[in-house]
Order: sequence, then structure tokens, then C-alpha cells
Amino acid sequence: MVDRLALALPSWAEGVLVIGDVHGQFRLFQAAVDLAVAERRYALSLGDLVDRGPDNAGCVRLMLDLLERKAGSFIRGNHDDKLHRTLKGNPTSVDSDLAVTLEQLDAAPDAKALKRGFSSAYRAAPFAVTLGDSVMVHGAFARAMLASGTFHPKLKALALYGETASGGGGSKPVRTYRWAEKVRAGTTVVIGHHPISDREVLVRANKLGGKVVHLDCGAGKGRGLGVLRLTGDGRIEDAMRIAYGGQGPELEPAPLVSIDDVEGKEEIG
Repeated sequence: MVDRLALALPSWAEGVLVIGDVHGQFRLFQAAVDLAVAERRYALSLGDLVDRGPDNAGCVRLMLDLLERKAGSFIRGNHDDKLHRTLKGNPTSVDSDLAVTLEQLDAAPDAKALKRGFSSAYRAAPFAVTLGDSVMVHGAFARAMLASGTFHPKLKALALYGETASGGGGSKPVRTYRWAEKVRAGTTVVIGHHPISDREVLVRANKLGGKVVHLDCGAGKGRGLGVLRLTGDGRIEDAMRIAYGGQGPELEPAPLVSIDDVEGKEEIG
């Protein structure tokens, strides 16, 4: 396993479809994969495949199928990490989200294969993926991630959980983005982890000329699943949102909007 992977696309792939946090929403995830197949794109998930949604087993099964066919892969997310540690038998706090995921995995007819396959896939999954000048990571980025294929534990924690500060007045830490001001000119970092908009894909530009794209559109909160089209060399084409409509999952435009132009900026839901 390498902590940072330079993505080498298969010969058939004409681009990449980056998929935001899935959180057990199998039908949305399947719609994203169908889109990737139709457009001959490699499917790259930003992690958090599990917890909160109605079909966590289905999401794991679909990802294992993508990996087997070499049609897609995923980056480690914090919810995936907790599931992996729990399946290993490590001491973890099993909250209601994880408890449902475990129940759904246990109830699946292929439960043993799903658990074994997920654990193996997670151990092989990177914390960050690069393609051209784009970097995909679940929580947050640091320049040191580009210096080595092996991450220090603090870099791993940053990739999984993002940057936080205390003092928000609630039980959860406040997510901060001091790291985003250090993204170098020409570099675009695509993250999930923090659902701050469900209709638009927000872009945070810094004074250096670097950018951060927020792709979590709130699937874990019953909203949409963000997807981002990249060219084969990592340039952004456009963003879309897959959400439940009257006839099932529907693909909708999700404009790339500067975060400075949006009021609020709090977590949705």
C-alpha cells in the first residue's frame, strides 16, 4: 500500500469521474458508476462509502466490483477507517451510524466476502491520489503529501479528518481551512468530508492561485451526491449532482461557485 498514488488511467478511460461522499446511498452511487461507464471514465470515490444510508452493503459490493474490474477505486475516508478498525477487532466507539452499517453487512448473503473484501481493499487504498495538477483527498491536504509516498501519522490524520479547532460550542470540533491558504498556484485539491452545499459545488481560491473544490453535496444527510468530471490529465471539466427525483436518481448540473459568493457556508442539514 502507498499512501499517495499517482493515478495511471487504464487505456480505455477517456477521463475520470470523481465521486463525493457516498454514505450508504447505493442508488446514487450506482447512478454515478453508470454515468462513468457511459462516458468511459474511471470512477474515483473520495471515500466515506459507508454509514448513514440505506444500503451500505450494496455500496461496499459495488466498490469491490469496480476494483475487480479495474474500473474504479476509492480513497480512504474517516468512516471507512472506523469500519476497518472495527472489523479488525480494534476498540472503537460504535455509534448508531456504524451499528446500522454492521447490521446491514451481517444481514447480507455474502457478508463474509463483503467484510473480507472491504478490509483487504481498505488496506490497499491510498490516502491521496494525484492526476496532473489535481489532488484528491478525503479531508484535507498538506504540501508534504506530495513529497513522499509514505505519510507521517499526522498527515494520515489530516487526510482522514481534515483540520479542526475547538471552541464551536457544540459536541463536534469546528472544521477549519488554514491549510487551504497554502495550496500552491496551479494546484487544485478536491475534497469530500464536509457538506457545506447541496446544490452547488463550492470552490475556495487562495491568494497564491491554488484552489480547493468541495465535492460533498450531502448524500449522508439525504441530499445529493456530488460528481466532478476530470479530463485524463486532471483538468476540471464540470460538476454534477445526482439526487433522488420522482423516477429515482436524477443527474442535475451543479455549478462550480466561489465560496466567497455564497452566504452562510455552514454545514447543510
